[in-house]
Amino acid sequence: MTKTVIFWRHGQTDYNVERRFQGQSDIPLNDLGRRQAAQAASYLSELAPELIVSSDLSRAADTADELASRLNIQVTRDDRLRETAFGQWEGHTRDELSTTWPDALEQWLSGADMNPPGGESRSESGQRVASAITEIVNGTQAQTIVIAAHGAVLRAAAELLLGMDGPGRLAVLGNCGHGEFAFTGTNWILRSWGTVPS
Repeated sequence: MTKTVIFWRHGQTDYNVERRFQGQSDIPLNDLGRRQAAQAASYLSELAPELIVSSDLSRAADTADELASRLNIQVTRDDRLRETAFGQWEGHTRDELSTTWPDALEQWLSGADMNPPGGESRSESGQRVASAITEIVNGTQAQTIVIAAHGAVLRAAAELLLGMDGPGRLAVLGNCGHGEFAFTGTNWILRSWGTVPS
């Protein structure tokens, strides 16, 4: 039987506003991010998911909790759903990195599959999250599943699961944006991408 799988990005953080690399640093939602999570949770609750799995980082976990509280179910935390580890880049803006690691930053911005100093490449983090999502979806009887995680890894995982050739084919989800997939047991079908409830 075909399952519905929702990829849901967390609400806004101050690092998002400041355009800082967050990575696996545990940066909380800001006030707007909490409002976004509540608004999106109201919308997603209409889909009545039976399973919610989130990254254990607080910005994704707290976003997921907004939905779970409306449905009276528990969220499963999974550290495999964490954002890409950006290593020494975490906490820095692109402008700051352009003076310290100009060549590496230029490669990354061009879409190259490279490792920031001490961090993961796009393909490494995307494969980590795609594998986790596949295992989660195959391991449950739930028909509607929400995966609450992070922009870079949700995009990379989606591109891998859809068999897209190369990174950057999909846009990064906006804060609290989501994509909806059908999973047939063998194939992933993209129904929508980038929906942000208004």
